[in-house]
Amino acid sequence: MDGMQKQDAVGPEIADAAPDLLAKKVAVSWPRIAMLGIAAGAFIAFGSIAYLIVQGAGETTGAVQLLSGAAFSIGLMLVVVTAAELFTGDTMLMLPAATGKMRVSVMLGTWAVVWLTNLIGSLAIVGLFLAAGGLNGLDGGIGEAAAATAATKLGKGAAATLASGILANMLVCLAVWMAMGAKQVAAKLIAVVPPVTLFVAAGFEHSIANMSLLPLGLAAAGWPGGVGVAVASNLALSTAGNILGGAAVAFALGSGHGVVPADDD
Repeated sequence: MDGMQKQDAVGPEIADAAPDLLAKKVAVSWPRIAMLGIAAGAFIAFGSIAYLIVQGAGETTGAVQLLSGAAFSIGLMLVVVTAAELFTGDTMLMLPAATGKMRVSVMLGTWAVVWLTNLIGSLAIVGLFLAAGGLNGLDGGIGEAAAATAATKLGKGAAATLASGILANMLVCLAVWMAMGAKQVAAKLIAVVPPVTLFVAAGFEHSIANMSLLPLGLAAAGWPGGVGVAVASNLALSTAGNILGGAAVAFALGSGHGVVPADDD
């Protein structure tokens, strides 16, 4: 060994590489994207379970919220290290689309496939967790936490859900952006934890996390009737907010570092 290690990229180095990195990772067949989308949905659902374990073990305090967020970050760690396809991270595909590295139609198609397959992966883990009796854990504390989480999310107004979705994905995309610049697995994991911890602790709305948290909460509450519209509204508004949040990060950093508009020099 020569003792030399690649240095982590920062600032403009990440921005310069981002359009190609983002475009390359989805330049595969639709079946492969679909499988990676299912995997990512499952991984985020694992993060949701970790979140509920911490929530179910204690009262809601600032420390518990932060610890819950750190636990949830397991999900994005799995996504980043395995290079699975997560819709919220893929909102930054707007950057290669804006710089001519990807057709807009490919971006939109990728979003649709990844969102739907994230849903499939999420619901698969939800089903397995329910079948395993997971909501009964911690003397029913996990189920109570799940029901409370779903009630809080579904009780938000439209504007609050949209704004919360923007904030959530600004932080998630910052985590993904920093992880793109990391060369070692340990560095990628370190990059992920702080932003994810913050968005979860603050109670922001992540559309893919809600694909597991909402059904788990509704199951814990006995599948109450009349909530279908509220669930659909939450997912629609959080998805829209996530797209706006991802765009904000991609274009702010891309423009700030001279990547958008594409430099023709």
